Amino acid sequence: MNEERNSAIGQELQQARLDKGLSLDDIQQSTKIQKRYLAAIESGQFDQLPGAFYERAFVRQYATAVGIDAVAFMQKYENEDAETPQPDLSAARVDADNVTRAGMHQNEETVADKTRSMMPKIIIGVVIVAIIAIIWAVVSSFAGSAKQESKNQSTVSVSTSQVANKDSSSKKASSKSSATTSSASESKSSASSSSKKASSKSSSEKKEKTAKVDLGESNVSGTTVTYDSVKAPNKAMKMQLKAEDGSSWMQVSDAAGTVLWNGTVEDSKTQEVDIPTSANGVQVSIGNALATKVSLNGKSVDLQSNNASVWHLNMNFTR
Repeated sequence: MNEERNSAIGQELQQARLDKGLSLDDIQQSTKIQKRYLAAIESGQFDQLPGAFYERAFVRQYATAVGIDAVAFMQKYENEDAETPQPDLSAARVDADNVTRAGMHQNEETVADKTRSMMPKIIIGVVIVAIIAIIWAVVSSFAGSAKQESKNQSTVSVSTSQVANKDSSSKKASSKSSATTSSASESKSSASSSSKKASSKSSSEKKEKTAKVDLGESNVSGTTVTYDSVKAPNKAMKMQLKAEDGSSWMQVSDAAGTVLWNGTVEDSKTQEVDIPTSANGVQVSIGNALATKVSLNGKSVDLQSNNASVWHLNMNFTR
């Protein structure tokens, strides 16, 4: 947020607070935001806030506390940023030293440059042709094998018919033997099918068991709840972030600090975040914990926020 807009936001929030006859202590009590941060917002000194994530969260909570529609309020100032004219870089060019220079004549593309730019397309075309040729060869091979197998089956059928015409009693014996063999084959097939079903059911139950999450014990310190030893499956997981009775502003990072998701979950909506197998844990920052529900692989996580709005959740995985 730029300084001019920060100042305008602070003045509007301060005026709304004064119109309602509220003090900064009253706002602190209702939002759980420290008074010094509220004063910094009113004076437009957003650099005094803990970080960029908290700027939006604190401003939204302040606006709600003084009776302002937080969503419309934020959109109003976001739209003002969108109306700021952007520099025209249509005449700019990037030189070989990776420096962008505007308003300078761009050299015409040489034949060598054109050839280099066409090489990827040529390579892709050659690869496509090669793939088509391989597919055609495989299909032709299968077609030839099927034709030869059909011919062999036809020859066997003719030979069997001739033998049957010469010896009727032999045909009857063969028919009886075939029926016996077919019955045994059906019994064997039925037993095999039952075995496969049992194996599939056992595999499914084992897979479901290994996908379960055990949160273990938790402890609360300040504005953070920590689950030190979460038993997690050795595979990717899903974290569900659901907003109830209001929108919620959240950021999910892995133990190394890489941001996996950052944004706002609107009222009655659910945001699903992928947790990769390589993650040893996650850290979740929540700007409106009172309206937020969190679960991991369908396992509900107790935030234990004690009615605080801004809250943090730390989870360490044991796989």
